[in-house]
Amino acid sequence: MRDTAPDPLADALHRLIAQRSFDIHFQPLVAIDRAEIYGFEALTRAPADGPLHSPLVLFDTAARLGRLVELEHLIVQRAMQRFKALGLPGLLFLNVTADTLMGAREHAGRLTAQLAELGLPTSRVVIELTETRPIDDLAQLDDALQALRERGLRIALDDLGEGFASLRRWMEMRPDFVKIDRHFIDGIAQEPLKQQFVRSIVEMAATSGCEVVAEGLEQEPDLDVLRRLGLTICQGYLFARPSATPRASLSAQWSGRLAGNAQSRLLQNDLALPLAQGAITSAAQLARRGLTVTAAANCRTVVDLFHADEQLLAIPVLDDQQRPIGVLRSLHVLKRGTERYFMDIFDKRSCVELMDAHPLVFDVGTPLRAMSDAMASLDERLLIDGFIVTRDGAYFGSGRSSDLLKAVSDLQVHAARYANPLTLLPGNVPIDHHLDRLIAAGETFAAVVWDIDHFKPFNDVYGYRVGDDIIRLAARVLTQAADPQLDFVGHIGGDDFVMVLGSADWEERLARICAAFDAGVRSFFSAEHLAAGGYITLNRQNQPSFHPLPTISAGAVQHLPGQFDSARALSAALAEPKRVAKGRAGGSRFFVDRRQRPAALLAA
Repeated sequence: MRDTAPDPLADALHRLIAQRSFDIHFQPLVAIDRAEIYGFEALTRAPADGPLHSPLVLFDTAARLGRLVELEHLIVQRAMQRFKALGLPGLLFLNVTADTLMGAREHAGRLTAQLAELGLPTSRVVIELTETRPIDDLAQLDDALQALRERGLRIALDDLGEGFASLRRWMEMRPDFVKIDRHFIDGIAQEPLKQQFVRSIVEMAATSGCEVVAEGLEQEPDLDVLRRLGLTICQGYLFARPSATPRASLSAQWSGRLAGNAQSRLLQNDLALPLAQGAITSAAQLARRGLTVTAAANCRTVVDLFHADEQLLAIPVLDDQQRPIGVLRSLHVLKRGTERYFMDIFDKRSCVELMDAHPLVFDVGTPLRAMSDAMASLDERLLIDGFIVTRDGAYFGSGRSSDLLKAVSDLQVHAARYANPLTLLPGNVPIDHHLDRLIAAGETFAAVVWDIDHFKPFNDVYGYRVGDDIIRLAARVLTQAADPQLDFVGHIGGDDFVMVLGSADWEERLARICAAFDAGVRSFFSAEHLAAGGYITLNRQNQPSFHPLPTISAGAVQHLPGQFDSARALSAALAEPKRVAKGRAGGSRFFVDRRQRPAALLAA
């Protein structure tokens, strides 16, 4: 006899689908190298008071009843609508199971049409394959992925290392993103085996050309290790929990803390480099005088102006004191001008009826980096219209977005030419330039040269890739201890670094660096080497030789006005305190040479 017992889960699923009674929450993915939100993963939440509240129960029930694909199509549509309505930046990651993905060729056109209707480019959407269901037909999977890629969507493989996921699946799918399962991320700072696993994944990703995302990040020590291993995109409770109304940007706390990494510091210091003559560094150099109107101009006039010049993209609207009060955008004005009855009603009315009252405005002295950050937060449709430049609040000129992007690119390329490729910190040329500039200006500052002790034997025992990680650790510790407004960090090369400190508490900062390096470097060593305090290798005479674990040491000299006449003289004076510091035993340390050296004596 057939079992006709009621199925409360089936009834609940029927109501949920019929009433669309599920919510979409979003969790940010954070680009830790750029200190900004990279995108958001959309997550489904069923009613909290119902039996399907658990996502695992919800999707298992839908699969059992043959309604999984139907449910996921509804969820994808709702997620896209909410993402657009909230105005969230970056990429949208949409979870789908293998069941739904297999039908992608059939439904890709509908998905593309829905995105177009919402005004979301397909390039901003990532289809994320969740590894909760097996894939039996690999040829069909291949065809489905191709259909999505043909329309500009990107692919992510979720939960690498968990469920049905495998390295073979990675090779077959060739995804744009791989997301490492939280099991391998949580507690990674204390588990060398997890570190080795993630390091291998990062190396493979670099070869295959895909991005790696660390999921389930909850502890700050794990973040430090992930950054050292080369991951740049992280997701987890450490930054934010899933929310129906998430922040569109990082909190000020996280934005400031992440901005201390090497890449951000390189860009913040790029104007300290010797720039080519005529290099663009501020808004004033991008401004051009152009057509403007006042509120006295009527709608007919501005419509005719845009019709007469196809190259005219935007017109600033100024008040009687020549201050910008808005901008007229070509696409908006011409679209409104063609609406039925619009010109009959608004023909003689002020053009303020058509203007955007919140134009993008920069003062003449605004640096490129600040302009670039502001442009990055704009709606893509507004980028073409450029920006307005003012001096003392009055109109100075208008600028084009393309010119700004080119100037930023030129400055970054210029900075990269003088940067150390491993840490992206300024190299020898900008270090000398910075020191010469401070000496010529008669500034008071501390110059410090750092060196990693016992580094070569460590490289020989653990390999050059881990040696590079030690160097990156040193760079991170130095930059985190520096005040970005007062101090400068450079990488001479190899395991040698320079700091130029204008902070009054510079000696306290040096002490913090020593403590932070000694704490951070422990995660690189095996338990055996930690217990022994070092390791034994064979020297050139093939005799065993004991080597202590790496530490970092520094020699420091305080520069007073007139004490040195050049960066070269100051660098020579740093050799002695560096030798003294390296000759002392124990943990990381520094030595300050407090002798006074008049420039005249140095020159003699």
